[in-house]
Amino acid sequence: MNIKHENVPGLLQEVVFEINREDYAANLEAALKKQRRSAVVPGFRAGNAPMGMIKKMYEPTLLVQEVDKLVNDSMANFIKDNNIQYILEPLPIEEKSKVDFQNPDTFVFAYEYALRPEVEVDYSKLPVVKDFRYVASEEEIDRQVDQLRERYGNYTTPEVVETDKDNVSVKYGEDKTGYIFLKDLTEKAAKKFVGKKVKETVKIKLREAFTSESTLARFLRVDVKDLEEGNAYEEELTIDYVGHLDLAEINEEFFKKAFPDGSVKDEKTMREAVAKMMAQQYETPINQRFMNDAIEALIDNVPVELPDDFVKRYILVAQKDMTPEKLETEYNQYKRAFQWQLIENKLLEENEVQVNADDVRDYFRKYFIDNYFGAIYSKEMEPRIDEMVNEAMKNQESVKQVYDMLFDLKLANKLRDKLNIEMVEGDGQAFMTYVTKAEEGAAEAPAKKPKAKKAPAKKAVKEEAAEETKEEKAPKAKNAKPKAPKKSTKKEE
Repeated sequence: MNIKHENVPGLLQEVVFEINREDYAANLEAALKKQRRSAVVPGFRAGNAPMGMIKKMYEPTLLVQEVDKLVNDSMANFIKDNNIQYILEPLPIEEKSKVDFQNPDTFVFAYEYALRPEVEVDYSKLPVVKDFRYVASEEEIDRQVDQLRERYGNYTTPEVVETDKDNVSVKYGEDKTGYIFLKDLTEKAAKKFVGKKVKETVKIKLREAFTSESTLARFLRVDVKDLEEGNAYEEELTIDYVGHLDLAEINEEFFKKAFPDGSVKDEKTMREAVAKMMAQQYETPINQRFMNDAIEALIDNVPVELPDDFVKRYILVAQKDMTPEKLETEYNQYKRAFQWQLIENKLLEENEVQVNADDVRDYFRKYFIDNYFGAIYSKEMEPRIDEMVNEAMKNQESVKQVYDMLFDLKLANKLRDKLNIEMVEGDGQAFMTYVTKAEEGAAEAPAKKPKAKKAPAKKAVKEEAAEETKEEKAPKAKNAKPKAPKKSTKKEE
């Protein structure tokens, strides 16, 4: 085999593989012999058909397969031996190729490939990127404490509606039933229930009674869009069941139930623990918002040269439903996505960000303990938790989601150390306002929004995590396994 390649200035390079009969003859002969051993030909026992007949029947197909394999292996070895860092995949140059399986003495396969452009991130030249620090307000802490007191409170089923915080199960119409949290009603409507006993009735206009259309629809068990305009939904409700909750007292017993790790001893440390817990809940959305803004700043300000014509040809080959006209309107989004992948790979090299299977397992473990066991957690429950974690690790989609979240969090924290950050601070309502303003700004320039996929190197680590591999390494800027397009070796008519 003869390989012709000469480095030329620029990102686009060419390589030509000249394949002669002696390059594939031995493998083709071996493939024919293997085929003969299993071929079933009428009039001959299996494995005894004449080789001439086997060649006539199978050689054209096997020739295509062997040449195709030889081209793919040659391309892979060429990339590896020359330590070539490239993007996307090599594309065939049809006008410089010679592929004629009717006259298979010599094949010529010419390919064009794009070198990976150099990326240098100069943080001093990047603009200020906003970030958000969540600080729970006293009102938010109060609400969270009340929720904990509800969770560990005493639930009873009295015969009488005692407060406007109770809930009631009701019957109405011929055979309809419903469930009402009195806190979902207006103050006036809720008072109609207070003092009523089981089996007593309340005549009420439901549309006026509920504080929102969504709670009315939930009670009626219909979609909001299906609510009849102008219908007051006046009904006579018969109370069938009363639920009453006495909030847990804030005392040592409550602290042990709500905070079983023993870290809370008094009301002051309780409020500090609640504030910390709420900040953790905001960590993921805050991180997502920061990464969106950081990605935009990096793409807009880090020079990344791309061979646009080559990239467009690659997209047209890779996506069968893409048309040149459609690509022209969408190319900027693709370009920004490719630019981000290259920038991201550079960040991985510089910062050694890594997520492994143990990280994913630890996340699942904490999630199950916090959300399923809570106050009742004990060491005796570890075997059951291990089972839940093992089951979760089998779910490829869940593993991918957790991996992406942990990876982005680690990468975001690395960027926070290097970018020029303008910190915005506030509670939950302030964060919602902050996000709304950011999204409104992004909506004004939709073409700038990158549809960036994760860098190829990250996929490999996801698979390792899913398989619980113990030798995960930090993701590096790798390329996909090179493969010569199969269509270039199809038999010509």
